[in-house]
Amino acid sequence: MEELHKACCFSGHRIEKLTCSIEILEIALREAINQAIADGFDTFYHGGCTGVDLIAAEQVVFRRFVVEQGDPQHIKLIAVLPFEEQAKYWNNHWRERYYNVLKKCDDVIILHKRYKHGCYQERNRYMVDMCQRLIAVYNGVPNRSTKNTILYAQKQGIEVKSIPL
Repeated sequence: MEELHKACCFSGHRIEKLTCSIEILEIALREAINQAIADGFDTFYHGGCTGVDLIAAEQVVFRRFVVEQGDPQHIKLIAVLPFEEQAKYWNNHWRERYYNVLKKCDDVIILHKRYKHGCYQERNRYMVDMCQRLIAVYNGVPNRSTKNTILYAQKQGIEVKSIPL
């Protein structure tokens, strides 16, 4: 019999739209991830963009290490990338973080070989469709992508845990 997994995904601002420090964001995401694990979630999907996506994935990697040290349960991390060369034009700092996280993922799903109009929204919907919970970092700053992802998750009946940073 196949084991059932409870999955969670992330949505939020890219690095240039964050209105809080990275340290504050890391703490808030760590708390949300810890709560998800306590609630029985064992699979986490991230979209691989700078900002919330990568910081959340790094926090899952860290938390997974802690959980596995004291508990045999396995926490899975899955990247869902809108297109293959997503990080091609990023600065070295974020590109290095991106590739470090991808190496630690249990699976990397690439939706398109090249950029295609609407591929980010397609990625967000794919992740929501795979999950029972969305952890969204949304502070009301104009961000159509995060807002649309939250609205889509609500329409699909997916639980939304909002972090208003």
